[in-house]
Amino acid sequence: MSFGEHLHELRGRVFKALIVPLPLSIGFFLLAPYIRELLIAPLFAALRANGQTVQIQALSPAETITVDMKLAVVAALSVSAPWLLFQLWKFVEPGLFVHERRYVHFLAPLSSVLTACAIALFYWILLPFTLLFLVSFGAARPRTFDAPPPLTAPADGGDAATAAGGAPAAPMPFAFPVLDEDPPAPRAGEAWISTRDQVLRVAVPVQKVVANAVLDLADRATQLISPTTEPVVPQLQLLEIPLSVLGGVSQVYRLSEYINFTLLLLAGSVVAFQMPVAILLLGWVGMVNPRMLREKRRWAVFIMAIIAAVVTPPDLTSMLLLLVPLWLLYEFGIVLLLLVPAHKVAQGRVFSVRGAGAGASQAAQTEQRGRRSWEEEPDDWHSPGSRDDDDATGGRSS
Repeated sequence: MSFGEHLHELRGRVFKALIVPLPLSIGFFLLAPYIRELLIAPLFAALRANGQTVQIQALSPAETITVDMKLAVVAALSVSAPWLLFQLWKFVEPGLFVHERRYVHFLAPLSSVLTACAIALFYWILLPFTLLFLVSFGAARPRTFDAPPPLTAPADGGDAATAAGGAPAAPMPFAFPVLDEDPPAPRAGEAWISTRDQVLRVAVPVQKVVANAVLDLADRATQLISPTTEPVVPQLQLLEIPLSVLGGVSQVYRLSEYINFTLLLLAGSVVAFQMPVAILLLGWVGMVNPRMLREKRRWAVFIMAIIAAVVTPPDLTSMLLLLVPLWLLYEFGIVLLLLVPAHKVAQGRVFSVRGAGAGASQAAQTEQRGRRSWEEEPDDWHSPGSRDDDDATGGRSS
């Protein structure tokens, strides 16, 4: 193929690749509030566990919609990643040998499984523990004291407000009820303190808000033309005031900064989980081997500790939560390099048990025979026309 044909093929692949992410971005924008709530849930759980105000702030009018657009694009690219990689693969596939394609066929599913494991570890383990540590690190210890015993009615039927010795007790000061759950049917003006969310809530009537005078005039004209006979049921809404520990640091976070922190931590986790793929590639090209990886294990753990300290927030808990999986992935990469050598993948015998007990000399002979038969083996991933082109060009396209 000439340069112009390659350029035309590249343009076609790029156009096909963008067909899927663009509509998905629009669809995910409608679901962005739910994705945002899903990412904020671990933060609210950490705030609630440390007795902080369960709240997050948006400090600009366009901050919420900007965050939703970012989440929609990230979600669309994540979901359409297989399609994008498939288009990239179809562009580079004609220029590869048959055995080189088999390497990709093995690494692509392995990378997908590792990515799914990284996302699961991030959301259910790494992110909750990281937020729990960071929130508790900045939270102040509340000052506590013993609560007085409740007042009880005397046995002789006297006044309960009379203290011992006949002296009148101090009147009960005004106090808000302290509740674990909100009342199912609060009345207008009713207020209470929510111990679960550390806020003071007040039920107030809903005020009718008109956007402008034109809409107000249209509403009045509609009422004059076709007045409604059904009685209007008054509605209530809840207003809340955040409560914080006396003398403590107010733990209130900005929405955009928290989402950026979350996405950065997620990206670092996904990239770090690709270590077995990198170890396999380096082993297949002969740069590393299982013996060398075992001998350099201490240096590898030291480098992984540095990477975990850079990727995660500056606390020991987050670094350990990422370092331990990285160490396990390092050992898993060594095991894969022993079980899946390059010649076995090239010959398509990854899941075959034939020759499992062969010695080193037999494995070397098999590898040499496989190298001689790579160009002679039929290509199962191409049409007959593509096989003819590969044979005519020596296994590679121009």
